[in-house]
Amino acid sequence: MTGQTQSPVADVRWLGKLLFVHRWAAISAVLCGMVGGITASLEPFIIGLMIDRLSQPEQILTQLRLMNPPPLTADLIVAHNQTTLVTDLVEFIALMIGLAVITVIAFYGQRRYSGTIAYGVNFDIRKQLFENMLTLEQGFYQKYPTGDLISRMHADIVLIWQLFALGFTRIGSAITTVIAVFILLAIESLPLTILVFVVLTISTSIQMRVGLVIAPLFEKVQDQAGVMAALVQDAVSGIQTIKTAGKESGVGEAFYRENKEYRHRWLFFKRRNEPIGLLPNMISETTAAIVVLAGGVMTLNGALSLGNFTSFLLYLAMISTVLLQIGTVYQRYQQTRGALTRLTPLLQHATISSKDSAQGVERLNGAITFERVSVRLDDTELLKSISFQIPAGKTVAIVGPTGCGKSLLVSLLGRVIDPNEGRVLIDGVDIRDYTLDELRREIAYVPQSTFLFSQPLHQNVRMGRDEISELALDNALRISRVSNDIPQLPQGIDTLVGERGVMLSGGQKQRVAIARAVIRDPAILILDDALSSVDTQTAADILSELRQVMRTRTSLIIAHRIATVKDADYIYVMSNGEIVEQGTHIELIAAQGVYAQMVEREFSEDVLENAD
Repeated sequence: MTGQTQSPVADVRWLGKLLFVHRWAAISAVLCGMVGGITASLEPFIIGLMIDRLSQPEQILTQLRLMNPPPLTADLIVAHNQTTLVTDLVEFIALMIGLAVITVIAFYGQRRYSGTIAYGVNFDIRKQLFENMLTLEQGFYQKYPTGDLISRMHADIVLIWQLFALGFTRIGSAITTVIAVFILLAIESLPLTILVFVVLTISTSIQMRVGLVIAPLFEKVQDQAGVMAALVQDAVSGIQTIKTAGKESGVGEAFYRENKEYRHRWLFFKRRNEPIGLLPNMISETTAAIVVLAGGVMTLNGALSLGNFTSFLLYLAMISTVLLQIGTVYQRYQQTRGALTRLTPLLQHATISSKDSAQGVERLNGAITFERVSVRLDDTELLKSISFQIPAGKTVAIVGPTGCGKSLLVSLLGRVIDPNEGRVLIDGVDIRDYTLDELRREIAYVPQSTFLFSQPLHQNVRMGRDEISELALDNALRISRVSNDIPQLPQGIDTLVGERGVMLSGGQKQRVAIARAVIRDPAILILDDALSSVDTQTAADILSELRQVMRTRTSLIIAHRIATVKDADYIYVMSNGEIVEQGTHIELIAAQGVYAQMVEREFSEDVLENAD
């Protein structure tokens, strides 16, 4: 470990840090929402003033008499009254249109900046999670199925996107509208405003308390969605195995059970979420009933004008809409809490990473030393105090029965796993003192089970290194004997190999992996039973070519065929996590030990095969 701090937790503070990157867009969205909320809130107030003005023409007549002493003719009074009303009406309409234009522009800005925030944060989350996942060890991927990880990376992140998109589109204007409405209502009638405030406060607090149960319920829904995604991914990846084994009905039955459980959890969540979602409606309807009753009495008693009462009713409709918006955002927030819980494991720090003081690697010579290396898993000791040296440029073979620890031993070189005791050195330096990326760049590992990407053949060999010349590519394809199969491929080296290389045979995939290793020109080459699926003649041809490659680098070969390892400079024989024999091919045969028995057994099998 490198002194990493505690792994981050996907929570509100984490989202806040991501949001801070887009703070100017957030501020702009809030300001636009505030402007839109204020201008929208003024419209019912102006409508109330206009109603009062139009419903009280006698006030205009009184003003005229004060300004022009009698006698006034009836026609003059009516004409002047109509002119004044028309002028006032035009002014009100112009003011309303002006406010509407400002409101539309402000809400457009709010939506525009909200989209910038939502997509920006969404992009940053995906980038951070994916880059971190690339650093995590194999144990992480054994714990979380591929389909479940895809579900977390998609469905759960979408919920965060929805929260930001919806939140910044509504919250800024909603809160400003509520504040502005209460101020304007207080101007109209303070007692009625206090009554509305008390009712809304009590109802909203109930809604928020009840909403706390939503997050864990929705998390269970998302967990089950991950289980289904994992099942679908496994079925699609293993469709050939499923068909050849005749297990279609069994897999279908398993999916039916998980799908049924998903429906059960979703309905369980919805039956509790929907009543909470209806609470804003109930709050607004209750408030409206109280205002209509109290406001109507006050209007009849003359304590409230008709325009004021109309404004109250319009404000109630506005508050109802605003409460629905706030309620929706609150529901999204509760759902997002569950999503954040599911994203937290994807943020965990890698247990194997570069030290802060790690040194860079220009080019390794390849001298390897194992010093009393032990590896334990739980209480089981998999490697037991192994010590040996491999001089730079030499070829070493490691043989032994299946499960004796050969692959585990070579995986220590690239720090796929670190030893519990002892250390591994390259060129006299503990590999934990090297920068991890540069260390792995100097090591090419060809496993028995090869993974190919759903890309053209040449891209699977290049592995993203487009700067590699065509000459180097052709040389790698020739050494691995992939060039023998290119004429049979539909589009040559541009042929799309399909998901996991489904278009190629097992032997072809292994040879592509060898070409991929050769083209990297590594200082250390590891072949882990890399020719197990290749026919004997082709394997011999590849080994002949590889010997030329291995002369200029340190090579480790793990194999079960004696023909593959007999020409190595030195051979180590492992059993039960220990090195039990070592020497050259001739020396080990002369020792008449485990290696000699392996040679004799392979010879007998070849004789029987030829006899058949």
